[in-house]
Amino acid sequence: MLPLLVLLVISKASAELCPYVFDNQSYSRTSILTIRGLPTNLVHNPHTGDILFTLIDLESLQNDDVQTKMEQYILKNGEPIKIDNINGQAAAVDIARNKIYIASDDGLNVLNKTNKATFVSLKDEDIVHVFKPQNTLDELYVVIYPENEVYTVNLKRNEKRRVDHVPCAFILAVDSNENVFYECDSKYVKVLLKGFQEPIEFVGIAKDSARAITVDGSDRVILAANDGLYHLRPDSLIPRKLMSLDFVPSGIAFHDEDIYLAANSMIYKYSTAECE
Repeated sequence: MLPLLVLLVISKASAELCPYVFDNQSYSRTSILTIRGLPTNLVHNPHTGDILFTLIDLESLQNDDVQTKMEQYILKNGEPIKIDNINGQAAAVDIARNKIYIASDDGLNVLNKTNKATFVSLKDEDIVHVFKPQNTLDELYVVIYPENEVYTVNLKRNEKRRVDHVPCAFILAVDSNENVFYECDSKYVKVLLKGFQEPIEFVGIAKDSARAITVDGSDRVILAANDGLYHLRPDSLIPRKLMSLDFVPSGIAFHDEDIYLAANSMIYKYSTAECE
């Protein structure tokens, strides 16, 4: 048995190395990218380990007289690679088919092996967000500007269908039961349960504080808000807070137990590898 003093030293060292807590588990944090601008719409590709993200130019974002400048990037081996043949605005990974979809201001695209975007559907549509449920092969969710209406796109038939009872969405995630979690008009986070007509509003989350939303590997819907990360459940109006944050997040993605969070000029990786 280790002496008590040794145990205390080990415990203190572990706490200093892993001071971040997510869902009662200790994490360490490293910065995996520093870049000028606001990275958002984070997506992890488990086939390559790459992170896809949209980079927003903050000067154009704060100027109402100009169109917000956005660029699509891949973070590969620590280096940001710009997808320079498209005005990308979001990305989604189809894990089953090993495809990457890029939402642009001129339709839906796929990414080829040379990191170039190739048009596939919805010509002339300004797509500002895209989400790929992993339990369906042929269906994507897209958000189309200027009304930010939500559609499903059948990739096999190349058809889109309006999602009823969701007025608009700025952030969007869909769980394996086809419950649609969204935030509209910078107000409150809601869920439209499959088969229902009236969305349900989550309580306890401040207005205009939702920043990003995703589904983790356990099919949990995780919201990144101004003050931390929350688990949104379809059977409860009260979110469960999983983590407090000391910065305002702009994007979130998961891979196994690893968490990726974006903020102004930064992308962080939270890991349990050094905390066990």
